[in-house]
Amino acid sequence: MPEIALHPFHQTTRVKLTVEINHELAQDLERYKAFYKQAYGADVSESDLLREMARRFMDGDREFQVAKYGLKARSRTLRQPTASSLVPAPKEQP
Repeated sequence: MPEIALHPFHQTTRVKLTVEINHELAQDLERYKAFYKQAYGADVSESDLLREMARRFMDGDREFQVAKYGLKARSRTLRQPTASSLVPAPKEQP
């Protein structure tokens, strides 16, 4: 099979989850759906929204990525610039 940069996305694994959330979080989820529709002009389901939020959360968790991929993830995350690395460190006062 040839190696291409685009990972296969036509295959998905569906797992049905039942999630209990409190009233405040349910309201925030409805607000976020409205916010998304305002930004992109598209309706999304709660399940699509939660799935994408969970995926992004886990992708952004460096420690989880290290646990998932081992040292390969650590070297990959160390090369990525962070907000703090883009700002010069303050000079020490004598």
